[in-house]
Amino acid sequence: MRTDSTIVVDWLSCYASAIDSEDPLAVADTFLPEGWFRDVLTFTWDLRALDGRGKIASYLTNGLAAAGISELKLDERLHLRPRWNAFSPRQGQGVEGAFTFQTPSAHGRGYVHLLKDVDNEWKAWAVCMTLDDLKGHEEVRFESTRAFEGHAMTWSDVLVQRRAKIERDPHVLIVGGGHVGLCMAARFKQMDIPALVLERNARIGDNWRKRYPSVTLQTPRSHHEMLYAPFPTTWPLYTPRDKLADWLEDYANQQDLVTWTNSSIKGKPIYHEGLGRWEVSIDHEGIPKVLHPTHMVLATGQLGEPYMPPLKDTHRFQGEILHGIHCQRAQAYTGKKVVVVGAGNTAIDICQDLCAHRAASVTMIQRSSTCVISQEALEKFALQVYPLDIPQEVSDFRFSSIPVGLRKKVAQGMQQEMWEIDKEVHDKLRKGGLSLSMGPEGQGAALLGYERVGGYWLDLGGADLIASGAIKVKQGIEPVGFTEHTLILSDGSEIEADAVIMACGFHEIREVNKKLFGENIINRTREVFGIDKEGESKGAYRPSGHPGLWFATGDFWVARSFSKPLAIQIKSIELRLTK
Repeated sequence: MRTDSTIVVDWLSCYASAIDSEDPLAVADTFLPEGWFRDVLTFTWDLRALDGRGKIASYLTNGLAAAGISELKLDERLHLRPRWNAFSPRQGQGVEGAFTFQTPSAHGRGYVHLLKDVDNEWKAWAVCMTLDDLKGHEEVRFESTRAFEGHAMTWSDVLVQRRAKIERDPHVLIVGGGHVGLCMAARFKQMDIPALVLERNARIGDNWRKRYPSVTLQTPRSHHEMLYAPFPTTWPLYTPRDKLADWLEDYANQQDLVTWTNSSIKGKPIYHEGLGRWEVSIDHEGIPKVLHPTHMVLATGQLGEPYMPPLKDTHRFQGEILHGIHCQRAQAYTGKKVVVVGAGNTAIDICQDLCAHRAASVTMIQRSSTCVISQEALEKFALQVYPLDIPQEVSDFRFSSIPVGLRKKVAQGMQQEMWEIDKEVHDKLRKGGLSLSMGPEGQGAALLGYERVGGYWLDLGGADLIASGAIKVKQGIEPVGFTEHTLILSDGSEIEADAVIMACGFHEIREVNKKLFGENIINRTREVFGIDKEGESKGAYRPSGHPGLWFATGDFWVARSFSKPLAIQIKSIELRLTK
C-alpha cells in the first residue's frame, strides 16, 4: 500500500517532469479537471489564482520557460511532511504535502493537495507556488552576533544608531501602526528594508483602545498571533481589546521597530517620477518633518470613515445620535430606550452590552439578512486550521495554499451542513424575527469576513436575548428620519428612542485615500476593497497601479502571510529584478 509520502513524491516527480519539459499542457494534466493553481510571484510578479486545466495551461504558456523552475523536492521538515488531507471536499480521502524549488534568482516553496480522479490516479486539487526568498538577500531570522563593533558598542547604542538612520532616510514609509503596519515593519526589518511606521494616535495600540470596551477577538489566539511572536501558553483563548492593545505596543518594542506616534501626513504627498521617490510632509508630535521614501505602504485598513446614513430632520431629535465605533460605555444608557441600526458583529455586541447594563429597551434594525455562526462552530473550524500546537508559519502556509476562490466553492457546498450545525441558534434568532442567510453567494461567515468585512456575526449569547425579546428586532425596514423623540422607519412606523446608534458600516477606504493623496494619484490605483474574479485581493499586497504605492490590509493571518510577498516585491525593485 502506498503511503502518503510516496503518493506526494510520485505526483511531484510527474509535476517536475512536466515543468522541465516546459509543456503547459503536461503541467495542467497533473491537476484534476477542476483543480486550482495559486501563484505568488513565481511566474509573474503578482498574485494569481487559476481554476481548471484550460486556464492553468493558458497562464503558463508565456511564463513557464521564463520562470526557470528547477530542483523540485519534497519538503520533509517537521509539520510539512505529507499527511492525509484535512481540508478538501472529500475529507480523509486526500493527501497533502509541501515541496521546495529554485529559480535563477529565488528560493521557492509550494504546497499540494491531492485527490484521486475518476481513473483512480492522484491529481492536484490545489497547488500553491510562492517565492520564499531572493538569493543573496534571504530573510534574517535572528541577530547572530554577541559583540557589536568588537564590544565598542552596546545593544542600546546599535538601536539608537539604526533608528537615527531610518528616521533620516526610510526606504519605506508605512502609514498606520495597527497589526498590519507592525507586521509589515517587522518583516521588512528582517529583510533589510529600512521602514518607518507612522501612527496618528498617541500610543501604538490606541486604535484598539478606542473601540467599545467589550470587544474581544473572535478567533482563537493561534489565528491572531503577530508575526514572529507567539502568545505565551497562558494567554486567553480569545484576546480582549485592552490586552491586545498592550501586546501591540510591546510588540513594536520587542521587534525593535521604528515608529512615530502622534504623527500624521500634512498636505498631499508628491511623487517625483524621475527620482522614483516621494516627498512627504509630516507633523511629528507638533514638529514639521519632510521625508523622501522610495515606497509608501498604506496599512490603514480596508474601511474608511464611519458611515452615517443621511436621515431627515436629525436636528429635531432631542436624543443622541452616534456611530457604533464611538459607543464607548453602555453604562451611559442605563434606563434609556436605545435603537441600534445594523445587524452585524458591532450591532449585536452593542445590543448585548446595552442589555447587560439595563437599558430600558433595545431594538435592532435589520435591513436585509445576516449570516450568524455560533462560537462553537467557528472555534471548531479555526482550531482545525490553526491548531494551538502547530507553529503559526506552518498553519499560515497550509491555509494560504488553498486559493480563496476554491475555499469559497467548498463553503458554498457546505451550506446545508452549516445550517444543521447551528440549527439551535438559528431557531432562536428566527423566533425573534431575524432574517438569516449564508451570505449573498452562500459563502458563509469566514468568507464574508474576508470579502466584505461584514454581513455576519459570531453569536455569543445574542440569540438567547433575541429569542426572549430582550433585544427586539425590526426586520426588512430602514430608518428614514426623526421626530423630537422617535426614529421614523421606511414602513411609516416610529420607535421611541433616547439614543440611536448607527452600526451600519464604513465608507470605502478609497475615498479616504483620495483625500490623503488626491484623485490624480488614487485614480491610477486598483480598487483595494474586496476580491477579484480569481479570488485574490483586488489591490492589497500586489502592484497598485502607481509606482511606489502599496496597500496592506486584512486580518492577522493575511498580514503575516502576505507581508513576505510584499517585502519580496519591494526588494526585487531595489535589486532591479523587476520594475
